[in-house]
Amino acid sequence: MKKNLTKLMLVALVAILPLSIFAQKKQTKPVERYFYISAEGGLSVNHTDLANYGGVAFYQDGNFVIDNYFLKNYDGKVSLGYQLGKVIGINAKFGTATLAGEKHGQYLQGVEGNPIPTELADKGFQDAKFENTTFMEGNLNLTFNFTNLFFGYNPRRVFNFIPHVGVGGIGFVAGEVSKTDDGTVLYNAKTKADREWALTVPVGAEINFNISRMLDFYIDYTYTWAGSDGLDQVKKAPNDDIEVINDMYSSINAGLRLKFNKRPCDIEGMAARANEISMRTDPEQLEEKDGKVCFDVIFTIPGEYFEKEAVMNITPTFTYNGGQLELEPVTFVGEKAKGGDFTVNYKNGGEFTKHYCVDYIPELESAKLMGNPMFYVYNGTIYPTQEEIVKNTYFTQGGDRLINQGVLVPVVKCEVSNIRTTVNENTVTVSWNGNAESYDVFFGLGTPDAATVTGLKETTYTFNDVEPGTYNVYVKANCGNGLLGDWQQGNAATIAAKREPIAIFYFDYESANLKANTKMNKAAVKAVAAKLAAGEPITGFEIEGWASPENGDGNNNKLSADRADAVVKAIKEQLKKAKLNEKDFTFSAQGFGSDWNLFNELVENSNIKDKDQILRVINNAGSNKEKEIQNMKKVYPELEKDILPLIRRAEVYLK
Repeated sequence: MKKNLTKLMLVALVAILPLSIFAQKKQTKPVERYFYISAEGGLSVNHTDLANYGGVAFYQDGNFVIDNYFLKNYDGKVSLGYQLGKVIGINAKFGTATLAGEKHGQYLQGVEGNPIPTELADKGFQDAKFENTTFMEGNLNLTFNFTNLFFGYNPRRVFNFIPHVGVGGIGFVAGEVSKTDDGTVLYNAKTKADREWALTVPVGAEINFNISRMLDFYIDYTYTWAGSDGLDQVKKAPNDDIEVINDMYSSINAGLRLKFNKRPCDIEGMAARANEISMRTDPEQLEEKDGKVCFDVIFTIPGEYFEKEAVMNITPTFTYNGGQLELEPVTFVGEKAKGGDFTVNYKNGGEFTKHYCVDYIPELESAKLMGNPMFYVYNGTIYPTQEEIVKNTYFTQGGDRLINQGVLVPVVKCEVSNIRTTVNENTVTVSWNGNAESYDVFFGLGTPDAATVTGLKETTYTFNDVEPGTYNVYVKANCGNGLLGDWQQGNAATIAAKREPIAIFYFDYESANLKANTKMNKAAVKAVAAKLAAGEPITGFEIEGWASPENGDGNNNKLSADRADAVVKAIKEQLKKAKLNEKDFTFSAQGFGSDWNLFNELVENSNIKDKDQILRVINNAGSNKEKEIQNMKKVYPELEKDILPLIRRAEVYLK
């Protein structure tokens, strides 16, 4: 029977080991390996011939039995062990125990004991000394954490079921008891020198209670097969009904285990305290600019938080209705890990900044920027993405955290501001501020029922050849995707009617003497007389004198002023003829010197050959322009005949 049981144990061991190793490979959580010592004590249970409880403690011959002899048995052990992995461990146990019991009127008989009790003497024991069999044992065991094996590794699990199987030896001193055929009980006392040794195969299981990281409480039941039939002191007689040949015993103990494990990398604790990590954005209000959303995420990690072998991955993610946008992950590592984006000092923690720029999409306007810290223990490899972490190693998470206030608000693209109008004679320039894709402009006398100009990319536009009048100005932004802003009104632009002189008097070269009898001056006198005779309300006259530019500004300024004064005298003569009092009118006379603008205009509109060359040479001559005109008059007599006489003039305007 002993050989069969031993074979059974070996088969069980062979079956369990591969399964356990497979389970350890399959699990991904980092293992805590450690040495431990333990002490346990309790009751020993006799399963031998004299107290055959079979395979179940306290149970004999179909009845639940606790007798005086059973309760006198004790068991105590100490052990030294090492946890090899997530499932398998090894330990060496050393202990001592006693065995006592009765069957067939026979008792365990020891040596150098006490006088035989009366109840034993009544059963035929004469002049014998009695005591329990005491033994010492030692064994080497493999342990298997079935809870981790079947439900996943968790070093912080409160309850664990841990079977064990081993091999060892027992040393004992036991007397020898037998019966003769006529029922006579015989015994043979032994001395300590007669100590016997036997092989043992202990098999059992414990229920373990994880009190703390360093302390366990457990309850253990171990059933032991001994490779000897002498432990119970009984020899089988020919007519005896003893059935158990090999001796067996068991123990029911409670114990404490002290673990000398290296302080583990407590990523679960980090995950539980993940709310102590501060995550915020700079700027606090995210904005779109030039099609991008750019910002910093600032992570603040407290001191005495980040484990030295830990790795933390945070992947900021924009979440919105219907989708999400993952940003570049950021990896933090402890002081004993290598790689990552930032190394965190355990004692001091720190503040760390990661810059991001993403393409703007409309969904970001209502998006939340979230971050989910994910923790794992550094094993020589940094996994850059959370997907790879999930696939390759054990991890724990700190839970989703809101980084931004919840709404991404880009700059309003349809806003138009600071609309300005600039009037220059008959041109109007409209400018404004904005950053839209394009703009529409309304320029007209009414309200903007339709744009005057559409699709402008710049923020300025000039309207040319504008007729006199007051014009309203509106600008509207085009936001793209068919979205339009509202019309924004700017300042009105007024183009005054071009002021036309009522008369123009002409003068000879370098002269301020007004010749009233020339054809053109006669026409000017008649024009003034006609205005006076028309009866229109006239309050005064403005006279502007001009000179041809060939003599330089120094002479022409005085010459043009003298020409204006000469025309004033001519007008006063006309007032006398019209019998009007000159004191009822105001007069202003001003000389404007050389009229280069009219010179260029007249040459440009003339039929003079090489007129473009004339203008180019004169206008590029700088301070020698007057001299160039003098030269040009010799080459192109048309200048003196048709152009310059029209510039030597004085114009009359009504007030």
